[in-house]
Amino acid sequence: MVLHLTIKEFGRVELAEISLDNFVVFVGNNNSGKTMIMQLIYGLRKKLVDFSVPVTEIKQTEINGQYLVRCDQDWFTELELEINKYLDQNKSRIIEDIFGMSIPIGEIRIKLKEKELMYFVSSVSGYRNDNWGEQKNEIRVNILQYENGEDVKAFESQVSDCINLEDAVKKVPQIVWGLILSEKTALDLGQLFLPASRSGLQLLYKQYFAGGTEGNLVVPIKDFLRFLQLYTEEKQLQETRKDLLEFGEKHLLQGKVVQKGNDTFYVDSITNKMISLHIASSMIHELSPFMKALGAAQRIDWLYCDEVENSLHPLLQREMARWLIRMVNTGMHVIVSSHSDTMASRLNNLFMLTYLKQKKNIYGILTELGLTENDLLRSNVKLGIYEFKTGKLGKTVVEKLEFISCPLIGYDFKLFGSNLDKLYNEADRITG
Repeated sequence: MVLHLTIKEFGRVELAEISLDNFVVFVGNNNSGKTMIMQLIYGLRKKLVDFSVPVTEIKQTEINGQYLVRCDQDWFTELELEINKYLDQNKSRIIEDIFGMSIPIGEIRIKLKEKELMYFVSSVSGYRNDNWGEQKNEIRVNILQYENGEDVKAFESQVSDCINLEDAVKKVPQIVWGLILSEKTALDLGQLFLPASRSGLQLLYKQYFAGGTEGNLVVPIKDFLRFLQLYTEEKQLQETRKDLLEFGEKHLLQGKVVQKGNDTFYVDSITNKMISLHIASSMIHELSPFMKALGAAQRIDWLYCDEVENSLHPLLQREMARWLIRMVNTGMHVIVSSHSDTMASRLNNLFMLTYLKQKKNIYGILTELGLTENDLLRSNVKLGIYEFKTGKLGKTVVEKLEFISCPLIGYDFKLFGSNLDKLYNEADRITG
């Protein structure tokens, strides 16, 4: 199930219809609203974690001491209505909480896409837990997610602070809401926003907190600074995260980012020399937050990155595109913005190869291009490409680009195409 947002009359943005798919890419002119929309999405998801979901439309039965709870289309519809009522009544306060100031907004609405195809069935049961010789009564919630009548995912959650099974049943809709919002049974977003100014913020975050006060920064940036301040490495990383870190170290950093106490260092893979981050190159500064996000004890599953290509040579941008796809393939949600025609073109090439792989064997092409199937999106990944188009009155309309398969050109980034045409015509005029 995908959360779909409608945003109207917010800052420069006149209208934005955005689905929070597994991989979301924003492109557009400077000052067109990409950053604000990304920050708004981050803040909204953080706000909605604590939303108290309705329970009247859930269906429950009791069989031999076990409760079955079904959350289906009726409940999804009720959930949409209640959340949208909350957003309509509190939109001004929500914006002020996220951005630290009042910004006019016409409308924020959510919609649960594909709700007709899905439902959740949860079983709530008690058991005896013998932990270190102490026996306790525990309550377990097992959840099956169904699509088109077939179970596709299973989740398990333990419920605490419940007197009995009936009390635990009341918590099931909140757990299911966590699955819809974050694909986790626990209401923990595990999200991180990497701002365009991440290089400078890394150098100054200690001074920011040393002042004893938090300045007027937007919530996503405050959370980024807090992440840096509290960062600790995970000692037992999952293999998928290890693989992502190794790819970043080999293909982008050409070294490692290591943490010693409160200080961050870069270790060059050739010289094995360790240097403090504050004297490292801007490229190292831009990439180190990605390494920390992947290696943190606090698991990050939603990664937002503003101007993802910052300080990266075009050749490294090509590798960054591969890295982003590999992140998405591991189950991470990634939302990025870009001003780079190199980044957009490389991503588009990989998207076209993904399409071709569904039609024929492209092993030879991949080998020729130095790629593997890990550089292509998996079949279950949902992708959304959005172009921020600024009109004559300075207002932006966000348009979702469609994949063009015949002729095969993928996504038509007109913004970058027109610039390349101008450069070509300019060169032709100079040399002609």
